[in-house]
Parts: sequence; C-alpha cells; structure tokens
Amino acid sequence: MSYLRISVTDKCNLKCFYCRPDNMEFIPHDEILRYEEIAKLVKAMTKYGLKKVRITGGEPLVRPQIENLVSLLKSIPQIEDIGMTTNGITLSYHAEKLRKAGLNRLNISIDSLKPDLFYKITKGRLEDVLEGIRVSKKLGFDPIKINAVVIKGLNEDEALDFVEFAIDYGVEVRFIEMMPLGQGSIKWEKDMVQPLEEIKRKIEEKYGTLIPSFSIGSGAARVYEIPKYKAKIGFITPISNPFCDGCSKLRLTAEGSIKLCLRTDEEIPVKEVLRYGSEEDLDRFLQQVLVAKEISNLKIKNSSYAFSDCVRVMTSIGG
Repeated sequence: MSYLRISVTDKCNLKCFYCRPDNMEFIPHDEILRYEEIAKLVKAMTKYGLKKVRITGGEPLVRPQIENLVSLLKSIPQIEDIGMTTNGITLSYHAEKLRKAGLNRLNISIDSLKPDLFYKITKGRLEDVLEGIRVSKKLGFDPIKINAVVIKGLNEDEALDFVEFAIDYGVEVRFIEMMPLGQGSIKWEKDMVQPLEEIKRKIEEKYGTLIPSFSIGSGAARVYEIPKYKAKIGFITPISNPFCDGCSKLRLTAEGSIKLCLRTDEEIPVKEVLRYGSEEDLDRFLQQVLVAKEISNLKIKNSSYAFSDCVRVMTSIGG
C-alpha cells in the first residue's frame, strides 16, 4: 500500500454531470473522519510501505482549514509526497496556505477550455480556475497537472487546444476516459467513451511522435513528452486499456472506509477501529486490508477489468 487517496468531504462547489447527481444527499459532518483520525491512519499505514498521499473530495477546498490536514501529514517522516486534486474554483484563495503547510503538488480538473462549455459541464467559471493556476505557478507548485475527462460528442475536439494550453501555461495535461461510476444515478453509455488512442494519434499528427516519459506522481497515467516543447501529456485509459496489474493504490472515503478499487463498490470500514480500537487493532485491520487488496486485484483481472456494480458516485468516492 504505497499510495493512498484521501477523500475529506463528499461536498463540492461544482455540479459536473458525470460526477454528482442533482439530488445527492451529503454525509453528515459528524460522520466524516477528523483530520487527526486521518493522520493516525496514514501514520499506521507507513509501516506497510505508504509513502505518498493525495487529498481529494468532493472538492477538498470546501472543507475548513484543509491546510491543517496537510500540516499533520507533512509531520509524518515516512510520507514523501503530498498532493491534492481540486477543481481549482477557490484555489487562488487557498494556494499560499497550502504551500506553506507543505503541499507538494496539485492536480486541477478542467474538462473544457471553452468558458460556455465549461459552465455547461460544471456550472462554474473557467476564469476562476485559470486564476488559481496562475497563483499556484507563482508560488512554485510544480508540476501542476490538468485532468481532462474526455467525453465523446462533447469535448474531444479540444485535444489540441489542451496541448497548446500545456505549452502556454507550463503545465502537464492528462486526458481521462469517462468511467461508469454512479450506476443508476449518473448517465453513462459506452458511446460516450472516447478511446484515447485516437486523441494521441491526433496530437502526433500535429506535433510529431510522442516520446514515452515520466512524471512525478504519474500513477495511472501513461506519460509522453512533445520533445520540441518539453510539454508532457498523459493518458489514463481505464476503459480501452486497463492498467490494474500490480496496483497498490487504496482510497479512504470521507466517512471512513477503505475502498479497494474504483471498479468495485467493495469497501472495508475503518472508522470504528480508528476511534475506539487500540494500535494493535489498527495494525491487524491493515493486515486484513493488504490481503483484501490482493484478492480484489485478482478478481478484477479475472473479470476482464469490468466495473462491477459501481453505484457510488465519484464525488462520494474521492477523485
């Protein structure tokens, strides 16, 4: 378990149609893990190899004093890298406090560079996000990665615009295939998936052959570089080309469950152990998680990497 994504809230100040249904009921605040409980779990997990964490939501910046969690995580010697995935809407107001607290890196979600389409997808203002990027660049966040979910028939024609954006802003862009999460409450159809191999081919037609590369914290992305511009482009392909083999990533939900993978709703509650158990109880729990993760990986491989009964919506899982 080298990598943990930590959801600190299921609330969000945007309403992306593929992530959050209009009638969503949020988790009561007293059921959400406290920052000290999250830090306790992270510290215990370092015994089993945890070195990297990423703070997510919902939108993590809507939770008050989120920089306090960053400070707590930074104080754990074994944690080498702390990242955050944010929609960037209020980032310009938080970036300096996050930087001082010890946040290393930022992933910022932008699904369209057209203000009108951005609003249609998110009900937010693109300019607010761009300002957050500008402020964060000045503060020294590097790399800053832009996550773009590509939806066929909606924004796949912006691929080259995103490459130009990466060059102009000095950021990395990662294209992501839309996943069938939130079944029953989120619209998802196979023909909404834009295979990213086609996007890669379109980029190479204009910029030449992409060279395989590496990016800090690249995780699931297959990363390439455009040599002439030193710009990095990543592709995350859970549908067309799964990357599950050997995965050691875990997710912690805001209400305190360990989620083994996005492809299944299988979760293991940890809140009671954190609040009322001993250190030995927590250690035994983590040993069980290690076994469960291996079994989960095997089940997913044997099911041809299917998404099985993924009822939870993305905003309640953590991006």
